[in-house]
Amino acid sequence: MANPLIAAWTSPDGVPPYDRIKPEHFMPAFDKGLAEARQDIARIASSRSAPTFANTIEAMEKSGRLLSRVSATFFNLSSADAKPEIQKIEEAVSPKLTKFNTETYLNQKLFARVDKLYKSRATLNLEPEQLRLLEETHKSFVRAGAALPLESRVRVAEINQALSAAAVKFGQNLIADQKAGDVFLTQAEVAGLSQEAQKSAAAGAEAAGRKGEYLIKATRSAVEPFLFSASDRAAREKVFRAFTMRGENANANNNLALIREMLTLRAERAKLMGAKSHAHFILQDSMAKTPDAAMGLLKQVFEPGLAMAREEEKALLAIAAKDGITTLEPWDWRFYAEQVRKERFNLDEAALKQYFPLDGMVDALMETTTKLYGLTFHPRPDIPPYAPGVKVWEIREADGTKVGLFYGDWFTRDTKSPGAWMNSLREQSTLLGEYAIVVNNCNYTPPAPGERALISLDDAETLFHEFGHALHGLLSKVRYPSLSGTSVSRDFVEFPAQVYEHWIAEPQILRRHAKNAKGVAIPEDMLQALLKARTFNQGYLTTQQLSSAILDMELHSMASLPADFDAAAWEKQRLAQLGVPHAVGMRHRLPHFSHIFDGGYSAGYYAYTWAEAMDADGFEAFKESGDVFNPVLAKKLRTEVLERGNSRDPAASYIAFRGRMPNADALLRNRGLK
Repeated sequence: MANPLIAAWTSPDGVPPYDRIKPEHFMPAFDKGLAEARQDIARIASSRSAPTFANTIEAMEKSGRLLSRVSATFFNLSSADAKPEIQKIEEAVSPKLTKFNTETYLNQKLFARVDKLYKSRATLNLEPEQLRLLEETHKSFVRAGAALPLESRVRVAEINQALSAAAVKFGQNLIADQKAGDVFLTQAEVAGLSQEAQKSAAAGAEAAGRKGEYLIKATRSAVEPFLFSASDRAAREKVFRAFTMRGENANANNNLALIREMLTLRAERAKLMGAKSHAHFILQDSMAKTPDAAMGLLKQVFEPGLAMAREEEKALLAIAAKDGITTLEPWDWRFYAEQVRKERFNLDEAALKQYFPLDGMVDALMETTTKLYGLTFHPRPDIPPYAPGVKVWEIREADGTKVGLFYGDWFTRDTKSPGAWMNSLREQSTLLGEYAIVVNNCNYTPPAPGERALISLDDAETLFHEFGHALHGLLSKVRYPSLSGTSVSRDFVEFPAQVYEHWIAEPQILRRHAKNAKGVAIPEDMLQALLKARTFNQGYLTTQQLSSAILDMELHSMASLPADFDAAAWEKQRLAQLGVPHAVGMRHRLPHFSHIFDGGYSAGYYAYTWAEAMDADGFEAFKESGDVFNPVLAKKLRTEVLERGNSRDPAASYIAFRGRMPNADALLRNRGLK
């Protein structure tokens, strides 16, 4: 039979035909896609015609279409449903793709054409978006090493290959260790959990062949609710250790050697590129520009956060002392924080969760999107999903015009990477006549059969966060795919996502959608208590997040590493030196910090805080207007940020929306630190 990846896609809207694709189809499709892409690049590089924007830059944008299509289809699976056969393909194809990308950007004939255009750009009469693409393309070549001497280019290529293989291995180790971290508990050990949570855990254990037990998976969405509610301290420790030790266990999934290898290679590559460190090299292409600027913001927020965390610890110890606890452990903090929150705000997490069904929060997301941008959601059951439970919607303008397609993949599975993310199956581009197809992934715990999926307000914020990324992709209105949607600097890409989180905590949205199984809305006193408690425990949360960002930046600011560098030992030492309380720790420990070792955020985790300065300031514009759905501001956010992609400098986009750049003040107020 014809390979459905290579043949014309006859599926609805030209989406990936996941219902017909088998694992054995991928490698032949990749090989053909790579061959065609190489032919395209060779044709552009070897052209006898003088370089023009059309025959060089624009031609590159049109090249390798089959490869782009197959890659998007495959890597969506490799993160969301990485079955063993998919992992084997990833191991085989990643080096091939890295080699192709490296040889393309180190191609001296091609670079000569790009460089000639770049140097004469003032005389080319280019439109602003064309000029931006030329400048970004030239920068990509230079940052890939195209301007280096031959010997250095060869070594950069070798380093790229090694880093690609190490990143794949890191991610696969994490998936395997997460599965190995499944914790099966007795009924006594799940005391304190809500009835729904116990049913879900029992159903998970039964599906795993352990009927009569209770399964807590080593995922954040399963572990954190358990730690908030479970009264059995030993069980909390067991679950916490399974989660926090991922990637550091004494098994084949240990990531410490990989971390040392990747840091060493990144430092060497930065030196070849003339940069002081990997962090200095990475931040050259960011809004922050330098590690010092990024660290400056981090310290502005970290220090008041740490001071608050120490005060919070005192309050928790006071209540934990009633249970005979004199030293707070990491598996105690959430449990006793919940007791303090109940005491101060009369809030019970189990009772609160009854008003946060996943389907209700998805409805809240849809209403928010419609009120802000006039967009509507229309189910597309005719589109083949890539895994059971994935839902697909067509997004339309108010006048019925199609905007794009959105896949929602909410629940955890054993083959899924941890965390939450957005990716594109197709980028918007008027050059190619294509609208965007985007995917959101979360890792919520599936409910027991016949029950509703209940999530927390934090989970709902994650839902909105990822859809903010989705809107950035869906609403893009640019000509060139390389500038489309979320193809912006890492410290700007989080702004559209983080600003969108604010709407889920708006009372008018919660009153309409936070409802229990009987359809009864969240009681007003509970809602007001929830809103008052928004800054509760912010010292802990701030310290956890920013300690992760600081250690990331410090790691990648090293010019070299000792041969015996131990990331876990270094992490412990630096947290102690920073004064981070033992019971607080990092949000992402280094052995499983996939953002920086498998997710493109090396020396970039600070971006969440950098973007938070913008999102807090940006949402204040809506609050100051007196209408959080202010249509004028919503239109400006859409046209000046969401539709722009990377067609201009991100700072210009933010200023066009807000009128100025932000500082840390709104961020500190938002977290209750000022």
